[in-house]
Amino acid sequence: MGDAFGKALMACYRGESCEHVIERDDGLVEVIDTKVYFRGSDEWPQYERDALKEIWGRVLDVGCGAGREALRMQEEGLEVVAIDVSPLAVELACLRGVRDCRLMDVRMLDFPEGYFDAVVTYGNNFGVAGDIEATRNVLRLYYKMTKADGVVLAATRDPLNTENPVHIAYHEQNRRTGRPPGLVRIRVGFEGEFDDYFDLLMVSLDELVEVVEPTGWYVDKVYDSGEANYIAVLSKSP
Repeated sequence: MGDAFGKALMACYRGESCEHVIERDDGLVEVIDTKVYFRGSDEWPQYERDALKEIWGRVLDVGCGAGREALRMQEEGLEVVAIDVSPLAVELACLRGVRDCRLMDVRMLDFPEGYFDAVVTYGNNFGVAGDIEATRNVLRLYYKMTKADGVVLAATRDPLNTENPVHIAYHEQNRRTGRPPGLVRIRVGFEGEFDDYFDLLMVSLDELVEVVEPTGWYVDKVYDSGEANYIAVLSKSP
C-alpha cells in the first residue's frame, strides 16, 4: 500500500495540493477537496455537530484521517483513541495534536471489554469494514469493547437517495451479482498514485436496522443531513 490518502493529507497540511480522487470500480472518478478533513467544527454540517452531543467519556474514533473529529472531541474534554489504516494519517493526526492515535484496522480491533463509552464513525466509516457480514462482525467488536450504556455514532449515506442514472445502474449491477446495492468498491488516488481497492458499505435507514439487528445494537435516534447522509445513534438492546 502506497498510502496515497495519507500523502494527500500531508500535501494539503503543507499548503500544497489539496485535491485527491476517489475512483469506483466502474470507472467513475470524483475529485475531492482534501481540505474537508481539516475543517473546524464551526464549518461542519449541523447534524454532525448535533450528533456529537450524544457521546461522553472514552471514545474510539474510527478512521480518524487528519484528526478532525478527534481534536474536536478532545476540546470537549473527552478521552479519545483515534485509529486509521493510513500510516501518514496517523502521523499527521499526532502532529496536529491528537494525543492517542494508533495504526489499526477496524477489522482487527484490540481493546479490553468495556473499555469505551462510545464509538464514532464519521466520514461514512460505519461501513468501512466491507460487506454486511464484515460490518456485523465489527459491530460485535464494538459491543464487547463498550460499556453497558455505550453508543455508536454510525455515519453513513443512503445510496438509494439518488436520481443519478450512473449510481442507479451501479446499484442494479450489484443486485444482479448478489451484492447489497450500496456496497461500493473504491480506491483513493493522489497525483497518479492509487491505494488498493476496498469495499465500503452504505445503507438506507431500513437497511441499517436490518444490519445491526443481529449484533445487539438497535437504532435509537437519527440525525439527518436533509440529504442522503445521516448519523444513526446505536444503543445496546435491553
